[in-house]
Amino acid sequence: MRLSALAGLLLLCAAALGAESPPAQVAMPVSFALIPALSYNDAQREIRYGDAPSQVGRLWLPRPGQRPAPLVVFFHGGCWLKDYAADHVFPLASQLTADGFAVWVPEYRRVGEEGGGWPGSFEDAKASLARVAALSLPTIDFRRVLLAGHSAGGHLALWLAAQQREGEPAEMTLRGAVGLAAITDLRAYAAGDNSCEQVTARFMGGPPETLPDRYRLASPSVLPVAVPTVLLRGALDGIVPGEQLETFPDSPLLERRTLAGAGHFDWIHPQTAAYDLFRELVVEMLADAGDAL
Repeated sequence: MRLSALAGLLLLCAAALGAESPPAQVAMPVSFALIPALSYNDAQREIRYGDAPSQVGRLWLPRPGQRPAPLVVFFHGGCWLKDYAADHVFPLASQLTADGFAVWVPEYRRVGEEGGGWPGSFEDAKASLARVAALSLPTIDFRRVLLAGHSAGGHLALWLAAQQREGEPAEMTLRGAVGLAAITDLRAYAAGDNSCEQVTARFMGGPPETLPDRYRLASPSVLPVAVPTVLLRGALDGIVPGEQLETFPDSPLLERRTLAGAGHFDWIHPQTAAYDLFRELVVEMLADAGDAL
């Protein structure tokens, strides 16, 4: 990763796209209570991909007149529970759009609602990607698409990336995937006792001891790394243990990073150093061949 060369590119992109100067950083780690209080711009479009109430996504688009923007598909976290909806990542989506990207945030069926968990949440991840891929919008560069997600949403983003085959979907080109404090090994996560870990068996329909094949199919850490993938974790994260980074086998397509001073929620707060690192990765992974680094 050539992050040292990105500062100039970020400034160039901001100037070319008319992005506003980012607000001052806040100290890490941040609590979840700070996230819903953040301001954001509304999505330009709300698009259904199924009949269930949660089968809907929101699309943030760059300003009219800009060149086509790369697309970030972002899955929100919240322990796969219906109690946590996509709205808490709207500030992140709004900031990514200000930084020059189109952003698709799909809601999905979650634990506590009909169809949530295995296999419905996984089916929704696939269907939501197919729906946005089928859009014909000149403001989006579908040759440059990134899957990303936070926590339980990071699990779905990494799982979805592992399902991709070359040329599928034909309408878009997936450049990579980024897991922010992502859950990667469901068997190991189900063995923990924090409140989020305890949801795993409900999400999967039972414990790993009785459903080993299902857990294997659902865990990104034991699936092929199909695209360039970066795993990011805060050193002070008390919700997703560090072992979730280490269960992935080594691969030339895989990179792991731990950020000192960061907790679990810093990645989705646009005024943190954690977000800055995420944005730099997005810029690099979605850079066009003509962009000057």
